[in-house]
Amino acid sequence: MSRRAIVFIAMSIAVSVSVAPAFGERRDIDLHDYDDDLMRDLDKTIKYFEPDITARNAQGALDDAAILQDGFKYTADYFAKKDNAEDAVQISKDGLKFVASAIKSVSESDFDAAAEAARGAARTCRACHDTYKPLKKQ
Repeated sequence: MSRRAIVFIAMSIAVSVSVAPAFGERRDIDLHDYDDDLMRDLDKTIKYFEPDITARNAQGALDDAAILQDGFKYTADYFAKKDNAEDAVQISKDGLKFVASAIKSVSESDFDAAAEAARGAARTCRACHDTYKPLKKQ
């Protein structure tokens, strides 16, 4: 992995961590109009993204990346319309950067760098979920 890729990934993680609220903090934002089907597709896809890359399944990884790009774009646009959700917008933009990095690395057959970028994308999903995913009602 190039020094530039490592620096990019480290900076992206630092930004993601710095904009995330304290662990367990939830935002009081109405999410009733969020596309739940899209979120389920994203949850499923992010689980296959890195395994597709590590299996050197370039087409599968690129298909996953396309779904994730659409999801991160939707999420950034969705939260941009909400008050007090700037961090979710930034997390989504960070996710887009990780996916773009993975696409570039896959196209260059650098599957190690692509896998690292895929792990970064998964961390951005978790960072947003830690803050915004509604708690299950008991």
